[in-house]
Amino acid sequence: MFAVPILKSLYQNGYPISTVYTQSPKRSNRGQKINKSPIQGISETLNLEFRSPENLKDNNEEFQFIKDMNADLAIVVAYGQIIPKEYLNLTKNGFINIHGSILPKWRGAAPIQRSIMNLDRETGISIMKIIEELDSGPICNIYKIKLDDDKNAQEISERLSLLAAEKILDNIDNILDNKAEFIDQEHSKATYAKK
Repeated sequence: MFAVPILKSLYQNGYPISTVYTQSPKRSNRGQKINKSPIQGISETLNLEFRSPENLKDNNEEFQFIKDMNADLAIVVAYGQIIPKEYLNLTKNGFINIHGSILPKWRGAAPIQRSIMNLDRETGISIMKIIEELDSGPICNIYKIKLDDDKNAQEISERLSLLAAEKILDNIDNILDNKAEFIDQEHSKATYAKK
């Protein structure tokens, strides 16, 4: 769900979206009904091409597909898979990730939950360039919000997602205009947000 408002924002603001990648549909426990991801649902609604490979590692078909697209930029939001390093140079401006924490704090799969569990006073989103190591690429912008004691992970996630949907637009423009400045993280201050 975190990625849906961001994709809608890109679409509604006229950014050309070549293809959307999302997790492949999963079977639910009850009745083994196949559930498509929220991103697949919104892609179908907006009539956007989408792809949902099981994985990208050693996947020559997807590698060639992305290479042939010759895209300006790839934006990754809550994809849930490691993107193999050989993919990271397939777009003109690399792969950008919108991560739900104030990096280098809470790298990994559950940053929002970990910031709540840790009783952090603030959290936010980090716009970063993806490199081979998990959530450790250079950052171009961080946007912070206060963490209220009465908010749960879903409510915080929704707030961060709406913030990201607004802020990613300026970041994309700056990246495409070569005006974005990426600054290395302080790796010695990194913490990890396990599932």
